[in-house]
Amino acid sequence: MTMLQKQAVQLIQNMSDDNLSFLIEIIQRLIPSRAYTKPAASPANPSEKMQAFKELAASRKEIQKYIPEDFDPEAELEAARKERYGNLD
Repeated sequence: MTMLQKQAVQLIQNMSDDNLSFLIEIIQRLIPSRAYTKPAASPANPSEKMQAFKELAASRKEIQKYIPEDFDPEAELEAARKERYGNLD
């Protein structure tokens, strides 16, 4: 054990339980756990990803049937903001 490690252990041994629990929280925040460093689970093969993308594209086409051709999302957003927040000026 290095001198620095010995010094750290000695400091920890002299800490109260309250301070020790606080120190543990800080250490856990500084050292990422393995759960955060593992890549997210992905489908078994690339064809599953491609199938999911195709389903998404197909659903977008299906949803567009229900949206009017003259739909303006920016105007809708502005109207909703005015209704909710009024005139802030």
